[in-house]
Amino acid sequence: MKSQTIKIRNLPHDPTRVTKTVNVKPIFLLIFVLLLGVAMAVFRPYLLAGGIILAGLAVFAIVVMPDRILCQFTDDYLVLYNTRERDECNILYWEEIVSWQYEWHPSADLLVIQMLDGSTETQEMYSKRSIASMMRRYVPGKEVRSSRIRKGNA
Repeated sequence: MKSQTIKIRNLPHDPTRVTKTVNVKPIFLLIFVLLLGVAMAVFRPYLLAGGIILAGLAVFAIVVMPDRILCQFTDDYLVLYNTRERDECNILYWEEIVSWQYEWHPSADLLVIQMLDGSTETQEMYSKRSIASMMRRYVPGKEVRSSRIRKGNA
C-alpha cells in the first residue's frame, strides 16, 4: 500500500496540487461576525454595546485562538494532519479507500475512513459540510450512511 504515515516535511511541496484545505478555525465566519459587530456599532447607536462585544469576540478568536490544518485534499490523495506526533501526517491515496463515514459525537465529530488493508483512519472534524462534498467528489459511492436517521412528524 502507498498510504502511510510520513513526516510533514516529506510531503510533495506543490501548492497547485492542493484543491482544498480544512482548518480548525472558521476564518470566513469569524470575519463575517467581526463585520457584523462593526456594522451594528456604527449604524445602530442603540446596538453599540452588543456590536463592540461581538466584534471583540471575533477579534479575540481570530488573533488569539490557535489554528491548525486538519486535512488537505489533492487529486491523488488525502492528507490527515491529526496524528500523535505534530510533525507527522497520514497520506491516504484515493484508490486505497474502501469506505468513509462521518460520525456525530458530542465533543467532536469523526471522519472514519476504512482502508484497503483493513485498517481504519480517524480524524476529528467540526463540520461535515466542509469535507463531505470533497469526499463525495474523490471517492464517489463509498460513503457509509449513519444508522441514526431522524424521523419526521409522521
